[in-house]
Amino acid sequence: MDQTYDYDLPRIRAALPALQDWTYFGTGTLGIMAEPILTKHLEYIRAFERDGMASRPRAVTDYTRARERVASLLGAEPSAVALLRNASDGVNLISAGLQLQPGDEVITTTEEGLELVIPFIAACQRSGARLRFVELTHDPDLFAKRLRAVTSTRTRLVIVSHVSCESGARAPVEIFREVVGQEVLIAIDAAQSVGQFPVDVRTLNADIVISNGHKWLCGPKGTGFTWFAPRALEHIVPVMVGYEGISPNWSRAHYQHELPPTMEFVTTADRFEMGTRAWHLYGALADAIDYQAGLGWDAIFSHVAAMSNLAKARLAAIPGVEIATPQRWEDSSGIVTFALQGQTGVDLSQRLREEYRITQRAVEIPSAVRISCAYFTSPADIDVLVHAIARIANQAATHMAAGSR
Repeated sequence: MDQTYDYDLPRIRAALPALQDWTYFGTGTLGIMAEPILTKHLEYIRAFERDGMASRPRAVTDYTRARERVASLLGAEPSAVALLRNASDGVNLISAGLQLQPGDEVITTTEEGLELVIPFIAACQRSGARLRFVELTHDPDLFAKRLRAVTSTRTRLVIVSHVSCESGARAPVEIFREVVGQEVLIAIDAAQSVGQFPVDVRTLNADIVISNGHKWLCGPKGTGFTWFAPRALEHIVPVMVGYEGISPNWSRAHYQHELPPTMEFVTTADRFEMGTRAWHLYGALADAIDYQAGLGWDAIFSHVAAMSNLAKARLAAIPGVEIATPQRWEDSSGIVTFALQGQTGVDLSQRLREEYRITQRAVEIPSAVRISCAYFTSPADIDVLVHAIARIANQAATHMAAGSR
């Protein structure tokens, strides 16, 4: 491989003991945490659980640090970022807080994961609104035509994954605003994009960007975040509220005798945060972002692209393999989805995991396998995968030939 960027891959991999046991292509589901971050993560947990209230000031400081790191990564102001448990939290607070009315419409694509679709199905059932689907394509002109065909005067929201969790294709998000107009809210689920290529809210032309810390950022499980443009905060009403989310903050004296006439929410994204939280998790999220920033985001993005392109080229050369992910890096991502003739995705995934200790995930439509090329993926990992697929393909061909005699 022609590596034109500065990247100490052996040192990076040495900090990830899981790679001694597995060929790891599972980052699109769960990232693995580098040992320096894991050590600090466990220290945060121990201090918080052991010392309780005495450790809260440090935990809250780390929580604030995480908000600042996320904001910097997204090109955003910290006050516009809500720290949540995962991307599903962000999707749910939007689906419930948008306060859909009968006849309203929400548009998404046919390649969305259930975590995005189900909250909006529930919201539409409660409200009498309608959920509409458009077939995803990375071709901006074709997608614009399809999106325009389902957009109406009742469209309230377009919510689409930046990267398909099924095929790894990038949605042409840059054309959304021109198609749907200024009145429609645009939400981008960036769970599969933040950490593998640049995601900058200043250029996305979206109102909401949702993501998490446990996939490509390889941070703690149970951390997520959502960015809100100012006008999105005007439309999304908090449906779960804590005292920190209102302005001015109340005390018990406010409701001992007579309720105040109005209750206003704070004008920042932390209106969606409430109660006792796992503050200590977010220190490790900040550390995980700092760790990858120290490796160099440009180098990481270049490496993910190189490994994705290498995987597509090597897999495509195997007879019987069909690549479902777009070939051009600009249309795709670190996710590579492929099918092997004569094998279901579930069966192939199981064989790769059990016989070859390769972590990946089965895809239902098309029946295929999804791999995730991350910042630590090596050409040797791809060699292992290609060898396994070629061997399984040869075994299937031999079995088929024997059966036809």
